[in-house]
Amino acid sequence: MTDAATYPEWEETVTTLVEAGGKLMLLGGTDVGKTTFTRVLVNRAVEAGKRVAIVDADVGQSEIGPPTCVGLAFAEAPVLALSDLTPHALAFVGSASPVGYLLEHVAAVKRLADLAASPFLIVDTCGYLHGSGARRLHQTTFDLLAPDHVVALQRQDELQPILAPLRRRDGCRVHTPPIPAVIGRKPPAFRAQRRAMRFAAHFQNAQLHTYAFEDVALIGTWMGSGTPLASHLLLFLNQTLSPYGRVYYAEQCERHLGLMVSHPIPPNAPEIGMALQQLKAKEVSITIAPRLRHLILGLEGANGKLLGLGLLEGLDFRRRTLGVLTPVRAPSAARILRLGALRIRADGSEIGTLRPGDL
Repeated sequence: MTDAATYPEWEETVTTLVEAGGKLMLLGGTDVGKTTFTRVLVNRAVEAGKRVAIVDADVGQSEIGPPTCVGLAFAEAPVLALSDLTPHALAFVGSASPVGYLLEHVAAVKRLADLAASPFLIVDTCGYLHGSGARRLHQTTFDLLAPDHVVALQRQDELQPILAPLRRRDGCRVHTPPIPAVIGRKPPAFRAQRRAMRFAAHFQNAQLHTYAFEDVALIGTWMGSGTPLASHLLLFLNQTLSPYGRVYYAEQCERHLGLMVSHPIPPNAPEIGMALQQLKAKEVSITIAPRLRHLILGLEGANGKLLGLGLLEGLDFRRRTLGVLTPVRAPSAARILRLGALRIRADGSEIGTLRPGDL
């Protein structure tokens, strides 16, 4: 059965888009058929002799590359599934949702869209739709991409707050094809299981690699942004904060104090106030070291290219090293470790997500 027979509701829109070409932005929530629509459009376009670039920006249910990443691939022949495409480039966002990572998300999409440099580009966006954050995300993505077409897949009118300003922009046509009846809803457990499978496949041949603090830069954390406290000041912190456990490491950047501790400490604890006063600091970040184990991160080369993902498996503050489990074949090429928010095991099972301010 052909796609035209299976999804006749999309036939007019797909035909128009294939003939027009250009840059396309696809909007829709979960279970509306965005991935299926993309596959149908890709196959029709390549059958028409076009080379198609696809940017997969759905970091939670990614088809191109592992979750937490935006992926870019090119299609020159029909595919049974978008996941069959080989990623040309990836950009690490750090979370399975753009919430809390709006800047990282739009930067990743823009970077890969520019890298594609294709006359036929499809950008499949994430399913985050509700609230001011979602409107800002999609509006900013639209502004950066300047697409020729927007395809909006919605079951009722959930996209209207996002579409309203887009409809008034010159040079862009908004398409709202209906959702075919054969597109059903999937339970959340299915999506979580699929994400775990994608992670497990990525980490299948991972090995542990050790990085010295001085050999890499860290992004997404206060660590590495300041000067490590001298041993006598670290001793002072341990004595002052002893009711709450141990302070493994601390550093200061201007008036900011970062603490790596063994147990939670209330930021408004009197002992924290004493420490800030003694060190002439104004604000503090408190990170619980055990919660960083299995934290996902991106390994980037000196050119900013993502080499692959890793899991933070160890922090040795005495030796000043990090242990990272990664499938990257040349892990020594990494110059930047970009820390994310999601904690997972190598088998893909999710442990939890760090909150803003935890790192």
